[in-house]
Amino acid sequence: MKTCLVVDDEKPAREELIYILKEIEGIEVIGQASHGKEALQLIDRLKPDIVFLDIQMPEMNGIEVARKLLNKEYTPEIIFVTAYDKFAVQAFEVNAIDYLLKPISEDRLKQRLESMVKEDKHNESLDYDKLKALICSIKPETADKKMRISFHQNNRLIPVDIEDIIYITIENKSTIIFTSKGNFDTNHTLNELMDKLDNNVFFRSHKSYIVNLNYIEFIDPWFNYTYNIHLKNSDAIIPVSRSYVKDFKEIMNIE
Repeated sequence: MKTCLVVDDEKPAREELIYILKEIEGIEVIGQASHGKEALQLIDRLKPDIVFLDIQMPEMNGIEVARKLLNKEYTPEIIFVTAYDKFAVQAFEVNAIDYLLKPISEDRLKQRLESMVKEDKHNESLDYDKLKALICSIKPETADKKMRISFHQNNRLIPVDIEDIIYITIENKSTIIFTSKGNFDTNHTLNELMDKLDNNVFFRSHKSYIVNLNYIEFIDPWFNYTYNIHLKNSDAIIPVSRSYVKDFKEIMNIE
Protein backbone atom coordinates (compact mmCIF):
# COMPACT_ATOMS: atom_id res chain seq x y z
CA MET A 1 0.00 0.00 0.00
CA LYS A 2 1.33 3.43 -1.01
CA THR A 3 0.21 6.43 1.02
CA CYS A 4 -0.32 9.77 -0.72
CA LEU A 5 -0.55 13.46 0.11
CA VAL A 6 -2.24 15.84 -2.37
CA VAL A 7 -1.04 19.46 -2.45
CA ASP A 8 -2.88 22.10 -4.49
CA ASP A 9 -4.10 25.58 -3.60
CA GLU A 10 -7.36 25.01 -5.54
CA LYS A 11 -9.87 22.84 -3.69
CA PRO A 12 -11.65 21.49 -6.82
CA ALA A 13 -8.29 20.34 -8.21
CA ARG A 14 -7.51 18.51 -4.95
CA GLU A 15 -10.93 16.88 -4.87
CA GLU A 16 -10.67 15.72 -8.49
CA LEU A 17 -7.26 14.14 -7.94
CA ILE A 18 -8.31 12.51 -4.65
CA TYR A 19 -11.39 11.06 -6.36
CA ILE A 20 -9.21 9.41 -9.01
CA LEU A 21 -6.66 8.17 -6.48
CA LYS A 22 -9.34 6.46 -4.37
CA GLU A 23 -10.23 4.31 -7.38
CA ILE A 24 -6.69 2.95 -7.71
CA GLU A 25 -5.88 -0.27 -5.88
CA GLY A 26 -2.91 -0.10 -3.53
CA ILE A 27 -3.17 3.68 -3.05
CA GLU A 28 -4.36 5.41 0.13
CA VAL A 29 -4.82 9.18 0.41
CA ILE A 30 -3.84 10.18 3.94
CA GLY A 31 -3.97 13.96 3.67
CA GLN A 32 -4.26 17.10 1.60
CA ALA A 33 -2.70 20.57 1.80
CA SER A 34 -3.69 23.90 0.26
CA HIS A 35 -0.23 25.54 0.29
CA GLY A 36 3.46 24.75 0.48
CA LYS A 37 4.02 25.46 4.17
CA GLU A 38 1.13 23.20 5.16
CA ALA A 39 2.53 20.53 2.85
CA LEU A 40 5.91 20.55 4.58
CA GLN A 41 4.25 20.22 7.99
CA LEU A 42 2.09 17.29 6.86
CA ILE A 43 5.03 15.53 5.20
CA ASP A 44 6.95 15.73 8.49
CA ARG A 45 3.97 14.40 10.44
CA LEU A 46 2.37 11.85 8.09
CA LYS A 47 5.45 10.70 6.11
CA PRO A 48 3.54 9.83 2.93
CA ASP A 49 5.15 7.62 0.32
CA ILE A 50 4.09 9.89 -2.55
CA VAL A 51 3.31 13.62 -2.72
CA PHE A 52 1.35 15.07 -5.61
CA LEU A 53 2.71 18.60 -5.66
CA ASP A 54 1.11 21.43 -7.61
CA ILE A 55 3.67 23.89 -8.95
CA GLN A 56 1.58 27.06 -9.26
CA MET A 57 0.86 28.01 -5.64
CA PRO A 58 1.11 31.36 -3.84
CA GLU A 59 3.82 32.13 -1.26
CA MET A 60 5.76 28.90 -1.83
CA ASN A 61 5.48 27.08 -5.14
CA GLY A 62 5.93 23.35 -5.66
CA ILE A 63 9.53 23.51 -6.81
CA GLU A 64 10.44 25.53 -3.71
CA VAL A 65 8.74 22.90 -1.51
CA ALA A 66 10.77 20.17 -3.21
CA ARG A 67 13.96 22.15 -2.72
CA LYS A 68 13.26 22.41 1.03
CA LEU A 69 12.68 18.66 1.18
CA LEU A 70 16.26 18.12 0.03
CA ASN A 71 17.43 19.22 3.48
CA LYS A 72 15.11 16.92 5.41
CA GLU A 73 15.80 13.43 6.73
CA TYR A 74 12.59 12.05 5.21
CA THR A 75 11.77 12.78 1.58
CA PRO A 76 8.84 11.16 -0.22
CA GLU A 77 8.54 10.42 -3.91
CA ILE A 78 7.24 13.51 -5.68
CA ILE A 79 4.98 13.77 -8.70
CA PHE A 80 4.72 17.38 -9.82
CA VAL A 81 1.35 18.57 -11.11
CA THR A 82 1.68 21.35 -13.65
CA ALA A 83 -0.28 23.39 -16.16
CA TYR A 84 2.89 24.25 -18.11
CA ASP A 85 2.77 23.92 -21.86
CA LYS A 86 4.45 21.07 -23.71
CA PHE A 87 7.70 22.99 -24.15
CA ALA A 88 8.23 23.65 -20.45
CA VAL A 89 7.26 20.06 -19.68
CA GLN A 90 10.30 18.93 -21.67
CA ALA A 91 12.38 20.10 -18.69
CA PHE A 92 10.71 17.47 -16.51
CA GLU A 93 11.25 14.76 -19.09
CA VAL A 94 14.89 15.62 -19.75
CA ASN A 95 15.65 15.55 -16.02
CA ALA A 96 13.62 12.35 -15.47
CA ILE A 97 11.40 14.00 -12.87
CA ASP A 98 7.86 12.68 -12.61
CA TYR A 99 5.00 15.00 -13.50
CA LEU A 100 1.32 15.10 -14.42
CA LEU A 101 0.04 17.67 -16.89
CA LYS A 102 -3.22 19.48 -16.09
CA PRO A 103 -5.93 18.56 -16.89
CA ILE A 104 -4.88 15.25 -15.39
CA SER A 105 -5.12 12.15 -17.55
CA GLU A 106 -6.76 9.44 -15.44
CA ASP A 107 -5.19 6.71 -17.57
CA ARG A 108 -1.66 8.11 -17.24
CA LEU A 109 -2.07 8.55 -13.48
CA LYS A 110 -3.33 5.00 -12.99
CA GLN A 111 -0.58 3.57 -15.17
CA ARG A 112 2.15 5.42 -13.29
CA LEU A 113 0.84 4.54 -9.82
CA GLU A 114 0.14 0.91 -10.64
CA SER A 115 3.74 0.66 -11.84
CA MET A 116 4.99 2.22 -8.58
CA VAL A 117 2.90 -0.15 -6.47
CA LYS A 118 4.08 -3.14 -8.47
CA GLU A 119 7.73 -2.12 -8.12
CA ASP A 120 7.14 -1.33 -4.42
CA LYS A 121 10.14 0.97 -4.41
CA HIS A 122 10.62 4.12 -2.36
CA ASN A 123 13.27 6.72 -3.02
CA GLU A 124 15.10 7.55 0.18
CA SER A 125 15.97 11.01 -1.08
CA LEU A 126 15.35 13.36 -3.94
CA ASP A 127 17.95 13.43 -6.66
CA TYR A 128 19.57 16.82 -6.03
CA ASP A 129 21.25 17.07 -9.43
CA LYS A 130 18.03 16.37 -11.30
CA LEU A 131 16.02 18.82 -9.21
CA LYS A 132 18.72 21.48 -9.59
CA ALA A 133 18.66 21.01 -13.37
CA LEU A 134 14.88 21.37 -13.34
CA ILE A 135 15.09 24.59 -11.32
CA CYS A 136 17.55 25.98 -13.86
CA SER A 137 15.26 24.98 -16.73
CA ILE A 138 12.12 26.49 -15.23
CA LYS A 139 12.44 29.73 -13.27
CA PRO A 140 10.97 28.80 -9.89
CA GLU A 141 10.28 32.39 -8.90
CA THR A 142 7.70 32.67 -11.71
CA ALA A 143 6.31 29.16 -11.57
CA ASP A 144 3.28 30.15 -9.45
CA LYS A 145 2.56 33.43 -11.23
CA LYS A 146 -0.37 34.07 -13.53
CA MET A 147 -0.04 35.38 -17.08
CA ARG A 148 -3.18 37.53 -16.91
CA ILE A 149 -5.86 38.79 -14.53
CA SER A 150 -9.50 39.49 -15.44
CA PHE A 151 -11.28 42.52 -14.01
CA HIS A 152 -14.97 43.45 -13.84
CA GLN A 153 -15.94 46.57 -15.76
CA ASN A 154 -19.44 47.60 -16.91
CA ASN A 155 -20.81 44.10 -16.26
CA ARG A 156 -18.03 42.57 -18.35
CA LEU A 157 -14.80 40.76 -17.59
CA ILE A 158 -11.73 42.42 -19.12
CA PRO A 159 -8.60 40.20 -19.31
CA VAL A 160 -5.37 42.12 -18.77
CA ASP A 161 -1.92 40.70 -19.45
CA ILE A 162 0.27 40.98 -16.36
CA GLU A 163 2.97 42.80 -18.35
CA ASP A 164 0.46 45.57 -19.17
CA ILE A 165 0.06 46.54 -15.51
CA ILE A 166 1.96 49.80 -14.91
CA TYR A 167 1.37 50.26 -11.20
CA ILE A 168 -1.13 49.51 -8.45
CA THR A 169 -2.17 51.77 -5.60
CA ILE A 170 -4.69 52.32 -2.82
CA GLU A 171 -7.10 55.24 -3.26
CA ASN A 172 -9.86 55.92 -0.74
CA LYS A 173 -9.52 52.39 0.64
CA SER A 174 -9.95 50.90 -2.87
CA THR A 175 -7.28 49.06 -4.84
CA ILE A 176 -6.78 50.63 -8.29
CA ILE A 177 -4.77 48.92 -11.02
CA PHE A 178 -3.37 51.24 -13.70
CA THR A 179 -2.76 49.43 -16.99
CA SER A 180 -2.15 50.21 -20.64
CA LYS A 181 -5.82 49.21 -21.20
CA GLY A 182 -7.15 51.63 -18.60
CA ASN A 183 -7.75 51.63 -14.86
CA PHE A 184 -9.54 48.92 -12.90
CA ASP A 185 -10.89 48.57 -9.38
CA THR A 186 -10.33 45.26 -7.63
CA ASN A 187 -11.25 43.71 -4.29
CA HIS A 188 -7.77 42.19 -4.00
CA THR A 189 -5.39 43.62 -1.41
CA LEU A 190 -1.86 44.58 -2.41
CA ASN A 191 -0.54 41.52 -0.56
CA GLU A 192 -2.88 39.24 -2.52
CA LEU A 193 -1.83 40.84 -5.81
CA MET A 194 1.87 40.45 -5.01
CA ASP A 195 1.22 36.72 -4.61
CA LYS A 196 0.00 36.65 -8.22
CA LEU A 197 2.81 38.78 -9.66
CA ASP A 198 6.42 38.03 -10.57
CA ASN A 199 8.54 39.70 -7.89
CA ASN A 200 11.38 40.13 -10.37
CA VAL A 201 9.15 42.52 -12.33
CA PHE A 202 6.79 43.97 -9.73
CA PHE A 203 8.06 45.70 -6.61
CA ARG A 204 6.22 46.76 -3.46
CA SER A 205 7.73 50.22 -3.06
CA HIS A 206 5.41 51.54 -0.36
CA LYS A 207 2.55 50.30 1.80
CA SER A 208 0.20 51.78 -0.82
CA TYR A 209 2.08 51.08 -4.07
CA ILE A 210 3.24 48.25 -6.32
CA VAL A 211 5.21 49.27 -9.41
CA ASN A 212 6.14 47.47 -12.62
CA LEU A 213 9.93 47.90 -12.79
CA ASN A 214 9.88 47.64 -16.58
CA TYR A 215 7.98 50.94 -16.76
CA ILE A 216 10.54 52.99 -14.81
CA GLU A 217 11.77 56.00 -16.82
CA PHE A 218 14.07 57.46 -14.15
CA ILE A 219 14.54 57.59 -10.38
CA ASP A 220 14.88 60.72 -8.26
CA PRO A 221 16.74 60.60 -4.93
CA TRP A 222 14.40 62.14 -2.39
CA PHE A 223 14.17 63.21 1.23
CA ASN A 224 15.81 61.12 3.95
CA TYR A 225 17.47 58.63 1.55
CA THR A 226 14.21 57.65 -0.14
CA TYR A 227 13.36 57.76 -3.87
CA ASN A 228 10.65 58.85 -6.26
CA ILE A 229 10.00 56.72 -9.33
CA HIS A 230 8.95 58.34 -12.62
CA LEU A 231 7.20 56.05 -15.09
CA LYS A 232 7.07 55.81 -18.87
CA ASN A 233 3.77 56.96 -20.40
CA SER A 234 2.47 58.10 -17.04
CA ASP A 235 2.45 61.28 -14.97
CA ALA A 236 2.35 59.28 -11.75
CA ILE A 237 5.25 59.56 -9.32
CA ILE A 238 5.67 56.44 -7.22
CA PRO A 239 7.35 56.80 -3.81
CA VAL A 240 9.85 54.32 -2.39
CA SER A 241 9.46 54.48 1.39
CA ARG A 242 12.31 53.89 3.82
CA SER A 243 11.00 50.43 4.66
CA TYR A 244 11.57 49.31 1.07
CA VAL A 245 14.67 51.31 0.11
CA LYS A 246 17.20 48.59 0.86
CA ASP A 247 15.42 46.00 -1.30
CA PHE A 248 14.81 48.58 -4.03
CA LYS A 249 18.50 49.52 -4.21
CA GLU A 250 19.42 45.85 -4.42
CA ILE A 251 16.97 44.95 -7.17
CA MET A 252 17.88 48.08 -9.19
CA ASN A 253 21.65 47.72 -8.54
CA ILE A 254 21.92 51.16 -6.96
CA GLU A 255 25.25 51.70 -5.22
